Amino acid sequence: MKQTVHKVLKSKEWDIGWISIGILLVIISTVISAKGNITLTTVTSFVGSIVGMTVVLLLANQTGKFATGLGIVGALLDTFNNYKFGLSGMMLVGIYAFFLYLKGFLTMGKKIEVTKVTKANLYISGAIAIGGGLLLYFFGSSILPKDAPQWVILANILVFIVQVVSQYLMVDGKAIGWLGFCLINVINLFLQFYIFISGSNPTALIYLAMTFMFLLNSIKALVLWYGFGE
Repeated sequence: MKQTVHKVLKSKEWDIGWISIGILLVIISTVISAKGNITLTTVTSFVGSIVGMTVVLLLANQTGKFATGLGIVGALLDTFNNYKFGLSGMMLVGIYAFFLYLKGFLTMGKKIEVTKVTKANLYISGAIAIGGGLLLYFFGSSILPKDAPQWVILANILVFIVQVVSQYLMVDGKAIGWLGFCLINVINLFLQFYIFISGSNPTALIYLAMTFMFLLNSIKALVLWYGFGE
């Protein structure tokens, strides 16, 4: 059973199906959000979303240099988009991702070598978590949802801090980083479902489906990076 799951997740058919559904969801959300008004940020957001989905799929398949090189492009697009949207906090996150991917591009081979977590990784993760907390303190207004229930704000804080730590661990070749992304996507499913039932965002159902797709990719990455079923 484990070998069958591993074989399916590692297959080209899975990857083609996953990225095809992801691109379709991005197209639908872009069309709904744009409402016929195509701007520069509409185009860069669309391209950035496609690049982002491609990067996480490549990373799940343990692709190193090419994935992180493409990740640099995606981080620059995210930084630009958040700048145009006035989201200073998220713009800083994009810059952080840029340097992470740059490090990966300069140090990784074609394939990511999965290694054990070291004490240095734990210390750096702690420093990143503290840095993420400070970022929320000073720029939280451009990251956290406004006028949201307390549980939504707390969930977003948890997602943000786990995300920046997990991204570092993933680019450093630590499988546990994908466990963090699984946690993030599960929490985001609840958040997107809350947004959907509250009726405050017409594209919430699309984002809910996209979050589910990202969760599937995180599970795939966990299976492959930990070698389950090999």
